Amino acid sequence: MLLNVSVKNAAGETPAYGYAVFLFTGLLPWTYFASSLQAGAGAVLSNAALVKKVRMPLQVLPAAAVLSSLANFGLSLVVLAVVLLVAGVPPHLTLIYIPLLVALQTVLNLGFAYGLAALAVFFRDVLHILGILLTLWYFLTPIIFPIAAHPNESFLLHLNPMTPIIVAYQRTILDGVDPEWSWLAYSAAVAVGVFAIGFAFYRRASDSFEEEL
Repeated sequence: MLLNVSVKNAAGETPAYGYAVFLFTGLLPWTYFASSLQAGAGAVLSNAALVKKVRMPLQVLPAAAVLSSLANFGLSLVVLAVVLLVAGVPPHLTLIYIPLLVALQTVLNLGFAYGLAALAVFFRDVLHILGILLTLWYFLTPIIFPIAAHPNESFLLHLNPMTPIIVAYQRTILDGVDPEWSWLAYSAAVAVGVFAIGFAFYRRASDSFEEEL
């Protein structure tokens, strides 16, 4: 049922921009999310020599990985703008919400990156398990299917903190509709919680990094 790829916009109508544009719009923020987690998870392990030999604030390692993914995401948004222009999708006033969405997603990405980076130092299998989990997470996020076409599963899908974020990108960029603020507030609360827990865990675990590496 969730693999029904008939595109519907926020109003439940069939828009003119087509499935390819819909898919591309959702895929870009997801790629930013997935690449941040994968790069962040390996941030300490891939810089083991620096951790052992150079006295530096270790908090910069996962942050640098996420910021690198953010830079790539910024360039991708430029490509998306060209695609939308070619597809005839007009710019909407709701584009002003994009910086807010990027900031919210970055907080979520950082939280996961810090937590995963610390876990990976002690449990190396985290890097392999993460790839599987991200694949499952991808199919539970409205990227290849429009959430408006599946109202019966809407509540459960929104419990995934990436769902309100992805849907907000789709609504603001493609449909010119405001984000669903209540659900976006839920994602923001999860993002802050994940960041607080992930950063605290990373900071405490970092004292043992050198001996574990």
